[in-house]
Amino acid sequence: ADRLRAIYQALIDQGAYNIDLVTATQYLPIILPSLTPALPVPVVYNTSGYERVETLRLLEGKVQIYLPDLKYHDDALAQRYSRCNNYFTTASKAILEMFRQVGPYELDERGIMQKGVIIRHMVLPGQRRDTIALLEWISGNLPRGRYMISLMSQYTPYIQNQEFPELNRRITSYEY
Repeated sequence: ADRLRAIYQALIDQGAYNIDLVTATQYLPIILPSLTPALPVPVVYNTSGYERVETLRLLEGKVQIYLPDLKYHDDALAQRYSRCNNYFTTASKAILEMFRQVGPYELDERGIMQKGVIIRHMVLPGQRRDTIALLEWISGNLPRGRYMISLMSQYTPYIQNQEFPELNRRITSYEY
């Protein structure tokens, strides 16, 4: 934890605007003590979104910006493409907890986020309705104008997937 804290400080000394912890849940026993005392820049928790609320509660007061994915509304899609059970139920509860912790987004005078939630969603080929269902859930469950969404269109298959041939193309403008 001390070495990790020294790395954060070195990055801050080099001008980092934040400390971005990517897919960090499995390292929380080391990360949690490294975040005390609070850093002088925001801590970003960059996650798949498939997190337990109990785990997120350990981060309360230590993370200022949550950057979760919200991949699927339909659990059948989550099971098919990610072999993930109860994805939407788990991820939606996690996102609500993230928002509870950090509240509405705030930017500084330079336009750099200081706290908040940015929900990422990548539109998949043929799954326009699932994307719309996710956006409707977000709109119906989070206060309007208090969060950000990154709606991504860059899905690009590099190989022809025999198991999921429906994903062997980019999304269309209509889907996006």
